[in-house]
Amino acid sequence: MKHTVKLCSLIILTNVSIASCHAVNFTYKGGPRIKTDDGNFEIGLNGRGHFDVHSLYPDQANPGYPALGSQLLHGDDRDGFNWRRTYATITGKIYGVNFKFEDDFAINTTTGFPHSLREAWIATGLGTGQLTIGQFKPYRGLEEITSSNEITLMERPSTSSTGIYSERQFLTGIGYRGMVKDNLGFGIHVMSLSHFGLPFAGISYGGRAVWLPIDKAGHILHLGLSASRDTTSKDSLSAGVVDVYGGRQGITQSLGIAGTSLNAPSHNSQSTFAAETAYSFGPLILQGEYAITRLDNTHQAAGNSRDSTIHAFYVQASWFVTGETAVYRKDRGAFGKPQPNGRWGAVEFAGRYDLAENSNQSLTANPCRTGTSKCQIQVVTLGVNWYPYTNIRFMLNYYLTDAVFGNTGLDTPMRTDHFSVLSFRTQVSF
Repeated sequence: MKHTVKLCSLIILTNVSIASCHAVNFTYKGGPRIKTDDGNFEIGLNGRGHFDVHSLYPDQANPGYPALGSQLLHGDDRDGFNWRRTYATITGKIYGVNFKFEDDFAINTTTGFPHSLREAWIATGLGTGQLTIGQFKPYRGLEEITSSNEITLMERPSTSSTGIYSERQFLTGIGYRGMVKDNLGFGIHVMSLSHFGLPFAGISYGGRAVWLPIDKAGHILHLGLSASRDTTSKDSLSAGVVDVYGGRQGITQSLGIAGTSLNAPSHNSQSTFAAETAYSFGPLILQGEYAITRLDNTHQAAGNSRDSTIHAFYVQASWFVTGETAVYRKDRGAFGKPQPNGRWGAVEFAGRYDLAENSNQSLTANPCRTGTSKCQIQVVTLGVNWYPYTNIRFMLNYYLTDAVFGNTGLDTPMRTDHFSVLSFRTQVSF
């Protein structure tokens, strides 16, 4: 729906009255939006709500050994409902400057403003790309850059801020992204290792490049590379890998944190290299990512500080059984979700295998702080999504997790945590 009115303003300059009128359009599709006919001024309001319910099935502890992971849960400790996200988003443009301010009120209930801000930036066109200043996502992997409204499963894999970029999904700084050709894009960033509400400290820099060797309607082959280096300081966010398995209400397991070994220096880094690929053909989407990351000074071995290497990867497949074709968003270098074809909406089946492991964990090196010979998390996620309308989605996910910790010494049994979770989400956006 669209309406046009005349907005008249009276400007008094040096005792001369000048009356000017501007045609303003009000639209409501996809959220209320106001825009002048000349395109110089624009502002809109959007929102999203993700309401989740969970049922957890913890592992049973071995009575001969201390409990770990989900074995420490009691009864229905984490069962029930929670607001995963409640975003209010204002976007717009003033002449050639775009802006976005987005707050998560679900976070705001436990962490006050401005810590609850997700994105808050201004941007302008520069050359063939866009220069952005403020708080936004660093240009990292495929699933990390995908909007939470459009990720296929309820939670992201270990190659994202759910794992190797823990607590660093949004940072403050400057970034530039653009398209070299219609099928070749890039993004680079230099940012503080902090977000609004924290001291401006530490540094993160890196970039991402994507290439579409196949770029046709309904047929996409996506290839990408990314690299980043996060260096901490006293007041910055930490650089570490913390895997959350079993969904949002699941178990948090550290795979190593830079600078936590005895006598470590005040500045420690995490260096990450990642590769990504995806293929879509009609209603089928296949994708995967692999990342290797090194953490400085995570533990002691033989009296010296040692670094850790973490490997993480996932493979994922999804299929729209109702025949919809995946959408590819070149501005992000990531996939989105299509509009439902039929009167009963779109139905999508999905599955993912995800693994993350610290390869330095052993009985003599303990970066994961488990005191065991191994530190590996494997998660199988099965899901079904129903899109009755473009802006409404219902998601059902089942997580099957094996956290493998190895043994605690010679002739001791393997320590594992077999944990499963059933989660359901109601998602509404405008």
